Amino acid sequence: MRAIIFLAIVGVAFGNLCQGVDKNDINAAFATARVGSLAIFGKSCPGFDFDTVAFSDECRSLVRQATCYGLNAASHYDSDVVSYKQLAVDVPNMEKLGNLACEQARGCFLQVSAAMEACEAENVDFVQDTIDAAEIAYKDRFEDKVAKFAKASKGSLLGDLASMAIDRFSSADDIQDFIEEHLTKGVKSDASAAAEEAQALAKGWCDDGCTSDTASFLRGIFRHMNNRKCDDASEFCGECQSRAASYFARNQLPCCIEKVVRRGIVAYDYVIANYSDALESYGAAVKGGLSVSGLAEAEAIRDRVVEEFSCVSEVYSANRPECV
Repeated sequence: MRAIIFLAIVGVAFGNLCQGVDKNDINAAFATARVGSLAIFGKSCPGFDFDTVAFSDECRSLVRQATCYGLNAASHYDSDVVSYKQLAVDVPNMEKLGNLACEQARGCFLQVSAAMEACEAENVDFVQDTIDAAEIAYKDRFEDKVAKFAKASKGSLLGDLASMAIDRFSSADDIQDFIEEHLTKGVKSDASAAAEEAQALAKGWCDDGCTSDTASFLRGIFRHMNNRKCDDASEFCGECQSRAASYFARNQLPCCIEKVVRRGIVAYDYVIANYSDALESYGAAVKGGLSVSGLAEAEAIRDRVVEEFSCVSEVYSANRPECV
């Protein structure tokens, strides 16, 4: 979990993402969260107060603003095709939330962590009791829906994957057994190192003010790319690639982004070098469980992703910034 926590505290300005959001929608989202919290922690930690943990002190602003961003995004991207113009319009909101996370996420994480430690002190079986409660909540509220989706979507990639998950994992114990089976000493060591690396990258990102630098770059390139021949953000090859390349020719990629990209490439190469056999084994197992039509859909998606990534990589490689 620590791998996704921003650790730096920086002085930044951020706007109000809740401006214009219906208060009834916000309250409804919070009410749903309270119900879920009671279902999960009601018995394992009777003293857990969701409002105190999530809506006060270090977490109050971050949780509220993140909720509002989610509600806004659901409406903003509610279309069959997401355009680069829509992305450009949303960049300032992403910037506000990113800067807020840089400022407050660590404090909020520590607040939540302290609440969990208090629960463990109150109940020695807290973790197992919470897992059991989560399993009951899933079975009561979602299991039938997932089963119906899998049946109705039989023959599609998502339907096949849902059916495979239902067959493989019938309880929380099944999931735990699967994790323990594959969580070797080497995997744990690599995961720990990756978490530390992610923390360092996140800290550097926030310290360097990279959220705003990135937002400025993305807003510019998205605006430049959007036109009648490049109006689908899920497509990059072709006209969109040409427009992106012309923007890169005049605007350098921020070095703080380049740093993250290079570290990501190093991490990818390490995973391929050390876990390729395991990944191939997992891939073969999944492939064996797919229907003919589900496999065809998966292969089509793979081919599309490989093609699009190749076009992105071509533009990036030709325009790498000179950074110290």
